[in-house]
Formats: sequence, C-alpha cells, structure tokens
Amino acid sequence: MGWAGAAAAAELPAHDPLRIVIVSDEVNPHMLSDAELVQPGDLSAAIGNAASGISIAELDEVSSQCVDDALAALSSGVDVLVYFAHQSARGCDGSDRQAQLTTAVQAHLQDGGGVVVFHHGMYSAGGKEAILQLLGARADSIEWDTTAGQDVIAISPQHFVADNGVEYSGMRSFSGAGVAAGEYPFFNNTPDEHYESFTLLTEGGESRTILFASAGADGSAARVLGYDLHRAGWGGHVVYYQPGEYQPNALDDLSGNNFQILANAIVYAATTQEEGGGGDSAGTSGGEDSGGVDGSGGAADDSGGTSGDGATGGPNPPGEDGDGGGDGCSCRSTGDRVPAAGWLFALLAGLRLTVRRRAR
Repeated sequence: MGWAGAAAAAELPAHDPLRIVIVSDEVNPHMLSDAELVQPGDLSAAIGNAASGISIAELDEVSSQCVDDALAALSSGVDVLVYFAHQSARGCDGSDRQAQLTTAVQAHLQDGGGVVVFHHGMYSAGGKEAILQLLGARADSIEWDTTAGQDVIAISPQHFVADNGVEYSGMRSFSGAGVAAGEYPFFNNTPDEHYESFTLLTEGGESRTILFASAGADGSAARVLGYDLHRAGWGGHVVYYQPGEYQPNALDDLSGNNFQILANAIVYAATTQEEGGGGDSAGTSGGEDSGGVDGSGGAADDSGGTSGDGATGGPNPPGEDGDGGGDGCSCRSTGDRVPAAGWLFALLAGLRLTVRRRAR
C-alpha cells in the first residue's frame, strides 16, 4: 500500500481548513533526549507545518495542567481534539478540571466533533478514569524496546486511517486481541514503546473497528494499537493510535507511516459524522471492562463491527480525488453537522486501492 516515491508530506484528500485543539503533556520514563521524545509543542509544530498536508484554520496546543483555553475552544466549537495527556487536567489556577474536560469532550462527540487520542493520552492516571471510559480504553504498563521495536499490523487495511498513503513492508500472520487469525499488512517501528497491558472499555451498542494491532514475533502478547470508535448519542468518532514515544519515527518524517496515520486520523475524525448525535446516552460511566487484550482477553465489538475480518462496517472516509470520494471532503463549520454519504462507493474504491498498492 502507499505510493512509490512519496513526497515529503502526508498524502491527504482535499479538505476544508480544520480547527484543531491539542491537549498535551510530557512524561519521559526512558530518559530520552529532547530530539528523541515527543514533547508538548512537537505535535502542533508537525501538524501546523506547511508541508504536513493538513489544512489548518485554527491550531492551538494547550497544557493538560492549564486547560482553560482548551475548554474555551471546545465550548466555541472545534473540528478535532487531539488528546495527548498523560496527566489529569488542571486549570491554570491549579484547580482540578478533569471532570469539566470530560464533560466538554463528551458534548463535543455528541455534537459531531472528532477526537484523536494519541499515545499516552490513553494511559491510566489518577483522575482520568471517566475520560478513559469515554474514549474506550486504558493502558497500564509500558516496555521500551530498542531491539525489535513493534510491528504495526493493519487489521482493517482498507479503512481510510490505515490505508491512505501508508507504506506496508510486507504481510505477517496475526491472531488474538479479538482479531481473526489471518495474514495482515504491517510495518515496523524500532525503537518503540509497547503498552503491554491494554484494556478495552466497552459500552453496549458501540461500534468499534480495530485498525491496528501488534504482537511479538512469535505471536505472543497480542495487543490493540488503534481503533475507530462510535457510540450511541455521538455524532463524531474517537480514533486512537498508540505508537508515538519516539519523535524521529512519530513526527519528524512528515511522509512517514506514523505521521501519515496521525494525519489520516485527524482528517477522518474531522470529516466523519453520524446521524443521531446530540443525545445524552454517551455517558462516562456504566461501561463494561472487557478484560485485557494483552493476549488473553478479547476485544469486544457489540455492534457486529469489524475487529476480526478487516471490513470496517463503519462510516465513509474522506473522499479521494478520482478514487471514490469526488473532489474531497466537506468539513464541519460551526453549527453544521453533515452526515457522511457514499460509504459503499468509497469502500469499494478503497479495496481497489488496496489491491493496486499491494501489487506494487
């Protein structure tokens, strides 16, 4: 998949300029240098780079320890929240603002807004329990691997986030974590940080597409690396992607696989809406702990979703010129929530692209 001779920028369909707010903070358990560690400011620098391929209307990166501006942005309306916060949220006056942030993110999703959870945004920490339930998972342990790194295996390779512009080095067998045994495309990140204990937090009636997974070379320690989540009452989607500790792999190469996936996730989350949002059923409690996906637990998919066979069964991705999406994607403007259309056509086009790219 992907195209030979890719330019030094993410490959994206035409889209309206996006309003993006990032909530971020820093943890450095492996004592990496500034050039090696993804830190606050690095995400906005990469996303806002003129060569990123992402069209920007507004971009603001806010510390998780001073979230006042992020709360104001969510209240006034943004297209995408990128959540890269290991710590529980605090206001600029030092007060606890995590409950307020969780409520704002829930309202954002109900209103059709998108959320991209990046790397340690899904890591557990005191006070984050409700927002992790809302976002659909939690991570509880880490391992830094400088030898074998981590294979990023595309479980749903025709989904826009996993397919668009991504170069896979080959195919490998995979099973576990609720995914059907089979051969899937993959690429490798070395070094990389593993989340060895990763638990999906499910709710009845949700639709969750497993996008990426990983395991050891011998198939051990199967774990989910990414998904696309939609729940009852939401107009928008949550997209999660785990690899992101090591800056040279994650952000420095704007045409590299990891930044391409992040850019895909941002555009997808910004431009994919569902009918029936705006309700109050997308709570932050009452969800079910599905058990770990660290090799023994299964990934739940209550809607008959696609965590096993690679079919997305979900909303349509952004259009691609000449490949099933018309002339691009229509992004949200304040007050407008436009349901996506033409999923089947886009899916067939994506399958055609998958076959063509594998043949290269």
